Amino acid sequence: MTVNGTEKGVPAQAGAAAPEAVPEAGTATEAAEPAAARAAAEAAAPDPETARWSGPARWAVPALATAVGLLMVWGALTVQAPPNATRPGPGFFPGVIGGLLLVSAVCLVVTNLRGRATGAANALEWFEARPVLIVLAGLVAHIALLEFLGWLAAGALLFWAVAFAFGARAYLRDAVVALSVSAAVQVGFSLGLGLSLPGGILELVL
Repeated sequence: MTVNGTEKGVPAQAGAAAPEAVPEAGTATEAAEPAAARAAAEAAAPDPETARWSGPARWAVPALATAVGLLMVWGALTVQAPPNATRPGPGFFPGVIGGLLLVSAVCLVVTNLRGRATGAANALEWFEARPVLIVLAGLVAHIALLEFLGWLAAGALLFWAVAFAFGARAYLRDAVVALSVSAAVQVGFSLGLGLSLPGGILELVL
C-alpha cells in the first residue's frame, strides 16, 4: 500500500538508523597515561611511615642519646647538694635518666651493627626523626645555657623548641607562650616549693 509515495508496512532499513558515536582509541589512551604516571610516582615515592634508615642517618639518634646521657650523668655526679639535702639527693634522677639513655644508645648501636651485617632493615624504620632530633637539640641547648642565661630564658628556649618540633610556626606567639610557661614554672618552684631556679645573667641585670 502506497501513501503519498511511501510504502506502508515496510520496515525501515538498517542503514536509515542514526550511527552511534564510537570513542576514539587515542583519546582514551591519552587520558589513561597521566593516571598511570601518577600511580607509578606514588608507588616509587618512599612512605615516611615505613622508610628505612640507611647510611649515616641511622647513627644520628644513638649519637645524640649518648651525648645527652653522658651530659646528664656528668651533671648528676658533679652537682653540689646542699648540706640539708636528704637521700637520694638531687643527682639521683638525672643520673638514672642519663644511664637509661646510655643503655638505649648501646642497644641502638648493636641493632644497627647487626642489621648492617645481615642486610636487614634497622629497628628505626617506624621512627619519625625530625621532631625528636629538634627536641634533643633544644634539650642540649637548654642544659648548656641554663647556668648562663638562667631558667627563664633557657626554659623558654626549650619550650619553644618543643613547639617548633611539633609543627608550630607562629614564631612570635610561640615565643610569648614559651616565656610565659617558663615564668610560671619559675614562680611555681619559688612560691610553691621554696626552690630557686638558676637566675643566670638576668639575676645580675635585675
